[in-house]
Amino acid sequence: KQVVIAITQTFGKEIWCKTLLVLTHAQFSPPDELSYETFSSKRSDSLLKTIRAGSKMRKQEFEDSAIAVVYAENSGRCSKNDKDEKALPNGEAWIPNLVKAITDVATNQRKAIHVDKKMVDGSYSDDKGKKLIPLIIGAQYLIVKMIQGAIRNDIKTSGKPL
Repeated sequence: KQVVIAITQTFGKEIWCKTLLVLTHAQFSPPDELSYETFSSKRSDSLLKTIRAGSKMRKQEFEDSAIAVVYAENSGRCSKNDKDEKALPNGEAWIPNLVKAITDVATNQRKAIHVDKKMVDGSYSDDKGKKLIPLIIGAQYLIVKMIQGAIRNDIKTSGKPL
């Protein structure tokens, strides 16, 4: 949820209108009592609920954005179909589905998200304290040396180490 909040704060709610949720490891077998479709649906629904909560979008606004969900599996264990395409347990070839979903999201008539340098680099609010770091390190070094000197003097005056 914190990641969703950070993405929303950085790019705005509009980013979710141009989002494609790709769930990897789609070859995993569901628990015995669930079908692949039910398992996949529950998996994506929980993430979509987290995105909705973290983005603080109203229900209607979120439903209008309709985040596309695609399942992907690229491991060597992934089975292949008759066309030698990697296929999910439900028989779907995942690479063509992914390409179609990317095309749909890219051309979905939603306003493009403008990303400028400041948005990518983040704010520079931490720069103020960065100039003090060498002074703080120097002060810490001097304090440690003073404490070590006091310990050595104490050992010399008492005549025996701890």
